[in-house]
Amino acid sequence: MQRSRMTKPSDIPKLLTIADLSVRWDMPRQSLHDKKGENKFPLPVQYVANNRTALFLESDIIEYEKENPYIKTRAQREARRNFIFKLYMDANDE
Repeated sequence: MQRSRMTKPSDIPKLLTIADLSVRWDMPRQSLHDKKGENKFPLPVQYVANNRTALFLESDIIEYEKENPYIKTRAQREARRNFIFKLYMDANDE
């Protein structure tokens, strides 16, 4: 006897974990856990595995990437960090 699904997989939104984001953005998981504490970072929609694993909606992550395009690659993050450091150094030279 074959079981039938109550919900079609296509009806379930895509969910991402910190591990997924680590691969997606080439960023260490610890850095992502730090980012998770920021006000603008998307809130998890669910926790699983005894509240140890946060699940994020992919649509929320895509929106976050649009608002923070530097997040997508290591090179973009480094360029942004260098730009901010240069601004800081220039401001302190005066």
